[in-house]
Amino acid sequence: MDPAITLELAMFLLFAGGLVSLFKGGRCSYFFTLTSSFPMFIVSIEGSRGFTGEILFFLPTSVDVDSLSALFISLLSFLTFALSLYLLDYRPKGDERYLGLSVNMAILSALLLLITDDLERLTLAYELFAVFTFVLILTSETRGSRKAAWRYIVLTQLFGVIPLLLATSLAYSAGALTFEGLRKDINNLPVHLWVMYALYSLAFLVRAGVFPFHTWVARAYRSVPSPFIPLFISGEVLGFYGLLRLTEFVLPTSRTLGYIIATLGAVSAFSTLYSFKEIRLKRKFAHHSVMDVGMAFFALGSSMVLGGIAGTIVLIGALLHILYQALYKSAVFFGLGAIEHYGEEPNICSLRKLLKGHVVSFLISLSVFSMAGVPPLAAFVSKWPFFEGIAMSKDVLLWGMMLAVAFLGLFPMASILQIMRLNRELCKREVEREEIPFMIRIVTGLVAMAGFTVTVFPLLFYPWLISAIEEIRASIPAGPGGVFFASPSFILALFFLISAPIIGWRIGKVPTDRVSELLLIFYNAGDILGEVFGFFIDEFRRSYINYILPVIKVVPKYELPLVKDVDDALDYPVRHIDEAMFMPLIRAVERVARWGKGRNFDMNVLIGGFAIVMALLIVLLGVFA
Repeated sequence: MDPAITLELAMFLLFAGGLVSLFKGGRCSYFFTLTSSFPMFIVSIEGSRGFTGEILFFLPTSVDVDSLSALFISLLSFLTFALSLYLLDYRPKGDERYLGLSVNMAILSALLLLITDDLERLTLAYELFAVFTFVLILTSETRGSRKAAWRYIVLTQLFGVIPLLLATSLAYSAGALTFEGLRKDINNLPVHLWVMYALYSLAFLVRAGVFPFHTWVARAYRSVPSPFIPLFISGEVLGFYGLLRLTEFVLPTSRTLGYIIATLGAVSAFSTLYSFKEIRLKRKFAHHSVMDVGMAFFALGSSMVLGGIAGTIVLIGALLHILYQALYKSAVFFGLGAIEHYGEEPNICSLRKLLKGHVVSFLISLSVFSMAGVPPLAAFVSKWPFFEGIAMSKDVLLWGMMLAVAFLGLFPMASILQIMRLNRELCKREVEREEIPFMIRIVTGLVAMAGFTVTVFPLLFYPWLISAIEEIRASIPAGPGGVFFASPSFILALFFLISAPIIGWRIGKVPTDRVSELLLIFYNAGDILGEVFGFFIDEFRRSYINYILPVIKVVPKYELPLVKDVDDALDYPVRHIDEAMFMPLIRAVERVARWGKGRNFDMNVLIGGFAIVMALLIVLLGVFA
């Protein structure tokens, strides 16, 4: 079958699943989701050999699937299969109609982002994924879900969609409509290349939850049911893919940008220290998630700095880490969904239900020890190449960041020991072993074992991995031995990797209050950064309440001082839809026309300004209405 037709079939099934969910509920729609995973996997196999074409006659979209995008499509198809199978036996809180709609449409958006080489469709896919995952958070109906959804959508719109709209308009002004066109016409851009680096980096750093845009991660993870979290993990993987695609395959590689990305990734890894403050398991693992994604971005930035054979080895480690962490984190959250199946919040004490002889406890343990880097599990294997590659260089800055990242690698294991110790010391009540639905056990085991298998036997997809990067890297290692034993520096990498879980085990036995005292300097620095970021968020919220809310909502003036938060603002009715949506734009156009009368402006500037205005209207009218 033509791979383009297979691709359209997968997209049609996902779209149909979203529509069916609105009328028949989520359970029925997940059969469509499950079925769509098979043509998606076929597309990934065909894509490993490469294919191009055009799909969707009603929305013409050019596609260019190569080995890199096919690698990520295969991961998406596996997570889609596992998620849909899991949800057949799981009853989440919230309106299942909208949960089913958002799941199907978010996966469809992720697939579109991975296959397209059209800059406009890339922006559309990014926006659709943000909107439908926002709906997922909002529909979950948990405590704090509205605030989490608000923070999530504002970050993804202001720092994600707006930069992508601007970048697309600038590329169009240079005559570029596709990735290949942008690469060829890059000298025709009306701005310096650094503007494009900044715009694309902002968008995909937000999508991945990298510092300083990581603040949505813990709140979103806390607010949605555990089985839906792999969708957000897929979004983090999309952020990595997008930045790799745009900064390595399309735009020229920049060492300076590499240092910036590596630094932001290394700083993100400090999030793991905050896991010691949490007894709620979803937030605890969310901090570890920020660390994992940060390490992948640290390796990506380091590969851009190093180049040559060392850069290729580090890039292979980055790809391994972003793929492995998606598998073992998904397995962890599928396992935590078993606790929510009992109707309890996943925390250190409710974990006792899983520890009562369930095979799921073993499967979760396999995944969390993979996160901790226990040899020969996932994080151990994926960190090995980028520690080795950086150790081969003489770059002092990268060495300093590598030492910091190696130090932070102690704490996942310490966090695991903390969970076990606190469970034993604080949770004294007896619990009865309850049966977990068959499908939940099967899916958790399937994802955990998949993460174990591809880690211990990396030769299964090593040729695929090499073909994914050979387009941008002239220096390719000669087989797996050239990756893991490229130079004597592998001894130093092994020293870091073996020492981390051992020292982490010792730290985990130390009482939590003493560990917190040792980490006080990091907590203080993090609190300062959090307060600075919170200041800007509060100013934006205050401006919205005082100046924007009275325009788009019916709020009496005497009640305006009573509106303290966005949740309060949501209780007021929207003004007439025509006035709320179009009058602000009409007034803005009238003012611009009067101000610009008799002046000649660059059309590129006008297009960019229009993009900003439209994106802001999406945020202010589409979200808060």
